[in-house]
Amino acid sequence: MDVLQAAGRRFARDRAGDAGYLDPEAVDRTRRQRRALADMKARFQKQNWIAAGLLMGLAALFPMLPGVEGWMAYTVALVIIYIIAAQGVAVLTGYAGLVTVGHGGFLAIGAYTSALLTKHYGTELITGLIAGGLMSALIGCLLGLIFLRLSGAFMAIGTLGFAFFVGTIVNNVDLFEGREGINLAKNRVLLWEIGDVGFYYVALAVFALVTLLIYCLTRSGVGRALMALRDAEKAAESSGIDRVFYRTLAFSISAFITGLAGVLNGHIVRYISSEVYADIWYSVDFLVAAIVGGSAFLMGPVLGGIFVALLPYFLEELHDLAFILKGVALILVLMFAPAGLAEVMGRPLRALRRRQIERLGVGASRQENASIREPGKLEAR
Repeated sequence: MDVLQAAGRRFARDRAGDAGYLDPEAVDRTRRQRRALADMKARFQKQNWIAAGLLMGLAALFPMLPGVEGWMAYTVALVIIYIIAAQGVAVLTGYAGLVTVGHGGFLAIGAYTSALLTKHYGTELITGLIAGGLMSALIGCLLGLIFLRLSGAFMAIGTLGFAFFVGTIVNNVDLFEGREGINLAKNRVLLWEIGDVGFYYVALAVFALVTLLIYCLTRSGVGRALMALRDAEKAAESSGIDRVFYRTLAFSISAFITGLAGVLNGHIVRYISSEVYADIWYSVDFLVAAIVGGSAFLMGPVLGGIFVALLPYFLEELHDLAFILKGVALILVLMFAPAGLAEVMGRPLRALRRRQIERLGVGASRQENASIREPGKLEAR
């Protein structure tokens, strides 16, 4: 033991001696390089916020552009609703690593919750959004506990069964009025009636808030825990991450977001029927949108939602062909761009930024290495 302790003391003295060979000027240059690297990353973040602000500003100006009519705002609002629903799926698929084919059920829960409150109690749109989102989140929490031990294909089959279950309930329980459906009056926000343009702005505001929620989630401890469970579940659990809590939370947040989309979808059409919301293809569309766009990227659901929502619009006369093209697009993305279109489209920008960071990093490491000099040279000085 004495020999080991002596060796340890000699190693410590050597390390302390090496520290004396650091050139103060080189150390200062290295610190400046590292500070510049941090400033560059902050500048990238600022550029992202500016780009997002410009896009939202352009979206806000869209109804005011010359030649834009109410039906155009209505169509774009439908696209935004698809994007919000795809964002809900992306939380579960992209960040938690759980495959779901049942989010059409949460869409129906949000739509029917708001529709029943509006019909029987005369509530307005904002109250419907809160109630529909919370009801969907509650069901999502229960579903997360039920499907706690499922993953992969078993999770997909379980969530598909949930979508069928919701469709059966709304089709056969008298409260939901089956195929006859529920007709809604004109939409109101607080005390004011809104038309197509007003509804567009409500949908845009919900989209902005949901995007901000996901952005904050992915950069928080909760988001990091979800991604750790996605990438290495056993290692994450061994590090102290509670799988039960975080998976249940992911289900709740995902269901809440999709429930908001359901409320908006029901109120923009002003008609809620089991003939629409018992359709399993809603769940498939949302999953396709999340995967094609890139479920692990903030812009992924935006690209995927636009693709899924507008494809039938442009191929209205060839409705069946639209379904075929969705399947073909999904296969091609899985083959050639597994991370989604957002990853492919963002490669040039990420490569440019990576080169800028590497230049700073290489400069810092070179100066750091050059700062360690031989003892003889220092003594000669």
